[in-house]
Amino acid sequence: MTETSKTDEAIDAKTGWPERYYAVIFTAQRSLSGDDMYEITADRMVTLAQQQPGFLGVESVRGDDGIGITVSYWTDRDAITEWRGQAEHMVAQAMGRQEFYDWYRIRTAEVVSERAFMSDNIVESHTAD
Repeated sequence: MTETSKTDEAIDAKTGWPERYYAVIFTAQRSLSGDDMYEITADRMVTLAQQQPGFLGVESVRGDDGIGITVSYWTDRDAITEWRGQAEHMVAQAMGRQEFYDWYRIRTAEVVSERAFMSDNIVESHTAD
């Protein structure tokens, strides 16, 4: 079920997000240096992104091999452009290239469909008998 916002954009009634939105997919290989500063910077970037107009959410995972994927969600490409050029974020980007990452790749995609499954007993389904 959808509602219509002030800008006539369809809004998903369950999530409150637009029916169509954008995902910025950041895939990176962490370097072996700067762990403490990396954690501080990464946490700060999430906090800062949450304050940006058009920010919807973020999901992030990192494997034991140091490869991580962070997906941030945005209402439109203009919001992504503003975030990319945000001053403190630009400093963090430079630090990432100099110290935090061996390599990274950034992809931007428009999300046009979303499906989800949530078990009623998530905790029980993950416990061993």
